[in-house]
Amino acid sequence: MRKLFALGLSLIALLSYQIASAQSTEDSIQFEGESVELYKYRASKTRYFDLLHTQLDVSFDWAKEQLIGRAQLRLKPYFYAQAELALDAKGMEIKSVGLLGSSGKLKVLKYEYDGREMNIVLDKVYERKDTLDIVIEYIAKPNELEAGGSEAITGDKGLYFINANGGDPKKPQQIWTQGETEASSVWFPTIDAPNERCTQEISITVEDKFNTLSNGLLVNQKNNTDGTRTDTWKLDIPHAPYLFMMSVGEYAVINDTWRDIPVNYHVEKRFEKDGKKIFGNTPEMMEFFSEKLGVDFPWPKYDQVVVRDFVSGAMENTTASVFMERLQVTEKELLDFNWDDIIAHELFHQWFGDYVTCESWANLTLNEGFASYSEYLWNEYKYGIDEADFNLLNDRDQYFEEAAEEAKDLIRFYYEDKEDMFDSHSYNKGAAVLHMLRNYLGDDAFFVGLNHYLTSNALKSVELADLRMAFEEVSGEDLNWFFDQWFFFAGHPEIIVSQTFESDTLSVIIQQVQSSEAPVYRLPLFMEIWSDGSSENYPIVLEDSVEIYQFPMTKKPDLVVFDSERQLLAEVMHAKSAEEYAFQILHSKSFESRLEAMEALPDIKDKKIIQTILTQGLQDSHYIIQQFALDYMMENGIKPKKYQELIDKAYVHESSNVRSYVVAYLAKTDFEENILRIKKSLDDPSFLVQSTALTYWFRNQQPLTPEKLQSFSQETNVNMVLAMSEYYLTQGDEASYQWFVDKAPDLNEEGLYFLLQSYAEKLVNAPDDKRKAAVDFYANYAQNHPSYFVRLSAFQGLVLLTDVAGVDQLLQEIKEKEKDERLLELYEQF
Repeated sequence: MRKLFALGLSLIALLSYQIASAQSTEDSIQFEGESVELYKYRASKTRYFDLLHTQLDVSFDWAKEQLIGRAQLRLKPYFYAQAELALDAKGMEIKSVGLLGSSGKLKVLKYEYDGREMNIVLDKVYERKDTLDIVIEYIAKPNELEAGGSEAITGDKGLYFINANGGDPKKPQQIWTQGETEASSVWFPTIDAPNERCTQEISITVEDKFNTLSNGLLVNQKNNTDGTRTDTWKLDIPHAPYLFMMSVGEYAVINDTWRDIPVNYHVEKRFEKDGKKIFGNTPEMMEFFSEKLGVDFPWPKYDQVVVRDFVSGAMENTTASVFMERLQVTEKELLDFNWDDIIAHELFHQWFGDYVTCESWANLTLNEGFASYSEYLWNEYKYGIDEADFNLLNDRDQYFEEAAEEAKDLIRFYYEDKEDMFDSHSYNKGAAVLHMLRNYLGDDAFFVGLNHYLTSNALKSVELADLRMAFEEVSGEDLNWFFDQWFFFAGHPEIIVSQTFESDTLSVIIQQVQSSEAPVYRLPLFMEIWSDGSSENYPIVLEDSVEIYQFPMTKKPDLVVFDSERQLLAEVMHAKSAEEYAFQILHSKSFESRLEAMEALPDIKDKKIIQTILTQGLQDSHYIIQQFALDYMMENGIKPKKYQELIDKAYVHESSNVRSYVVAYLAKTDFEENILRIKKSLDDPSFLVQSTALTYWFRNQQPLTPEKLQSFSQETNVNMVLAMSEYYLTQGDEASYQWFVDKAPDLNEEGLYFLLQSYAEKLVNAPDDKRKAAVDFYANYAQNHPSYFVRLSAFQGLVLLTDVAGVDQLLQEIKEKEKDERLLELYEQF
């Protein structure tokens, strides 16, 4: 799909005419022999009414997986007089619609309903000074809606019942909601648009054994005579309807606080002792972000709840974020990684997205770009600049990969589906652009600008111009050039840097070689030049496609570092010699410079230079650099002789990532020589180290004690499961098959994906009775699991069983029932 700006400004008038003339969502024109797709202009929703308050009373029919609701909506005409009211209400059975009079009596109103929108005929024409209360009794039937979704949010039915009949002993009964993008209107009638905002009160009636959670504060609990309880949650600060939430389940609630504001963590009861370890940095994050932004956390409380089978990674509902079940890990698993990035991301949304909200999905990066950049800010503060830069580099690479497939404008007013906005452009490119803006303005101006943006737009919906003007008012500078090139053009700079030294002059030639469809970027940056062991940073501003900078020097420099702050979102090609890479890892301090030298190792032939880079890499302060060094040594069979002292230090490194790489290195270079160290690592505190040692232990046919075999077989950590699967792949007894079957229900989606792959490998050469028995096992996951990549893994397993009678027909039935377009495309490849 090609975008408007990518075709050249001279075509704007023609394309605008074609778009205005199109009668359908999608149209096309012919341009230079190509068919160019066009999509409707995606404007902010026109507001005919202002939704002031939503009051809901809900209960549930678990057997039918339905919600029984009563909604009372207070509204007023936005400006013009209105005689009808349109509300979003998807897949509902409407029982009644009425107007609540001042006496408390309901006047029945006529309405039309097409299954997605209600058009209510009011009893008179209402002016903008008038306020009216509409009462709707309804039944929400989410399972009767046609399924939809996207890669980021895999389901859009709004309301989800998990293990509703309680038939799965391995899974709790839960109800939860997911409103983004426009799915809140599946469980209550509303004006389902991001530029709407209202206060709310929700009364939830459930069996007394269940906990409830919603936005705002729990203001009342009432025990009913039938064994149920009604909890009433209230939020007096207006927010967008897509941020409304509910969850119902049996939870352990861990109480915490930040500046007297309640901060609670809701996890399944078996993770009660781990909940504080998982989420415990939240108060420190709230303090850090509040101080950094100069705007205190703006809501009366903050809850975080983990649910089963969530349709996304997490969701930033106002005052109550929802997270996928993978966050439920043990304290031991947290030795190998943490979930700080996703926790910080959803928390930062409480400012950027909830407190100040994008007015349309075209402006989504004003929510997601900021939330993604919060991960950088938190890592920089908590774990250091190297960790922040490492994660930003990974995010940039994901964006570059996506842009290579299809580059898109960051602010997109033309798209096929609003779900398409949830991509690496809106998230990763958005964060990278903010990082460049911070570097350009400087920290003081950047954070004062963010404060001004938040305070001047508090509890409002915004577009990109609001952000630009906030920074312009603070900095005093016209920033149109920056915002235009980064937000309204697809792509990014592609730069070739070359240099020559002649006649006491260093010449650096910089070419922007990106497609002609992209602009020639204006790029303020620094160039660092090293000579005689010291460096100087030179500020430059690129504005032309080719520029040459000359520097008088008495001798050839040791190193030139283009964009020495490493802040530029660009693909840069800058050829360097082996000697320059060695100098770079020794002297240039940025993480990217050190990593760049490590990545150059495969192309370096000089053994002394390789040794210099490896020696420096093995003692680098960041675990990723050390891992690169160890990985290179493994791949090239380099023995530890010259590096023994550094290997010894890495073996006891504080990072389990480094320790696991050392174990792999020792095992691959000389297992027998290092067997005692590898055996010792079987008892390492870290699952990651244990599983690495265990993998090589099995590959070298070493036995385990019965006690260790039993203990390791019971673990549900994904790395341990993968390691143990290697053992059970080699066994032929009944128990080895049963281990895979018994292990599956205990695993989260990530572990299950890999287990299904591994079991399929075992089944390839299994006896016929084992292959037949596995069909139902794989079919259940292929047909019923909520995670699309688990269904994919199960489908692949079935493909390997096609010699079993009936499997071909089963595969066809699975294809016919599958709604996820991504999976259907993949299935056709089998």
